[in-house]
Order: sequence, then structure tokens, then C-alpha cells
Amino acid sequence: MFSRYVDVLSNLPEYSKNVFRRNYFSWLIQQCRGWGKFSYGLLLFNLILQIISLVQSVSVAPVQSIISFIGGNLSVACVIGISNRSGIQGWAGALSAICIASVGFAAGNYATACEQIGYLLFLDLFCILDPKWNDDIQAEKFNSAIEWLYYLLFFAGAWLVIYYLFSLTNDPRVFLDSLNLAMAITGSLLELNRKREQYFIWTISSLFTIALWTQTMLQGDGNFALIFSYSVFFLNDMYAFFSTRGWFRTASK
Repeated sequence: MFSRYVDVLSNLPEYSKNVFRRNYFSWLIQQCRGWGKFSYGLLLFNLILQIISLVQSVSVAPVQSIISFIGGNLSVACVIGISNRSGIQGWAGALSAICIASVGFAAGNYATACEQIGYLLFLDLFCILDPKWNDDIQAEKFNSAIEWLYYLLFFAGAWLVIYYLFSLTNDPRVFLDSLNLAMAITGSLLELNRKREQYFIWTISSLFTIALWTQTMLQGDGNFALIFSYSVFFLNDMYAFFSTRGWFRTASK
């Protein structure tokens, strides 16, 4: 389960050199090509929604709205990059995590803020460095029921710990926030290991996060930008499930 973390940390000096290799920026641009038409359509659809949200909210909270706009677009580029097994997802995810975490802290949505910091430290940075997330990215699948058990136990343990920690705070949504963060951590581990089963987690997590940000907005904080983003995430999850380019049609043992 944790072999990719061990490998990257054990080879950190060597793998770090890949980030500074010649024509690295050109390689990143190339990673945005060859995606499915549905993916490009989602990018455009999200951009339009984000612009509408920005226009509606920028006069009320200009700084927060602009950061949400940037983070929302980058986060969608990240998840679409994942679905298309593109190396751009690491950088898009890292930059969007910084934006969304700052908005989350400002809105008092600490679960999402912590979730994004977790993505940055334990997923995005590792995907940027991991050679298996940079060249000929291959989807893998569980080969036995015992793998399901390992990840379910990991999820249960993470949820218990996070629920306890959140219960010590004044978080008004301890159950939902802790559940969502535990799913995010488990999904991140599955993603780093390039398991197609990650999309069961991402689909459920998208629905829970939409509910979380809707509740936050109704309480007077946040705005539609991130709700739009996570709605697009859900559509992207469906793409990963059913597209001929998706993870469930190209998985190898």
C-alpha cells in the first residue's frame, strides 16, 4: 500500500532532478494534449460556470472570489488530468490545493482546508516526483479481495482518528467533515498507487463535498465556485467509469 511513498522518499535526489530536466515545461504542456473530447468539454463548461460565479461574487469578496476562481479551474484541470492519466495533474493539483485551502480557512471550512493540505503533501508532490506518474501511466486494479480489506481498514482507522480530532474542535459538521476527509485520504492513497478502484471513493467524495459546500454557503460563507467544481468532478468520475479512455477500460494487472 505504501510502497510508492517509500520509493519516492528513498530516491528523492534522483527523482527531484526530473522536475528540473531540460524541456520540462514543454513536456507539461504536451500532457494537456490527446485528451477525450468530453474532457475538453468539461474544462470549458467549468470555465464558463466559474466566470459566472466570479462575476456574481467578486464585488462582495474580491480576493476570496478570485482565489476560488483560480483554484476551481486548476482543480478541475487536475482531476481531468487524472482521468486521462496525464502528468499535468500533479502541478495542477498542488496549485489548486493552495488556493482552495486558503479559501477554506477563510470560510471556516477547516475540513476542506485540511483535505487540500493533505492532497498537497501526500499526493500532489509525490505524483510530481514519482516516475510512475510521469511516463506511460498505467491503471491497475485489485487482484484479490484482501486488497479491498486493507483499504477498508485504512479508511476506518483514518475516519476514527479524524472524527476524534474534529470532535475536540468547534466544527459544526464533525460527522460529515471527518467522513469526507477520511475518504479523501483513502482515495489519495489509491490514486498514488494508480488503482482504478479510487473512482468509487472519488464519486462518493464528490457528492459529500457538494453537500458540505452547499451547507457552508447556506450558513453565509463560501460561494458557488467550488460547488460548481465538485459537480464537474462528479461528471469526470463518470467519464473515468464509462469512457473507452477511462480507467476501467484500460486497467492492467
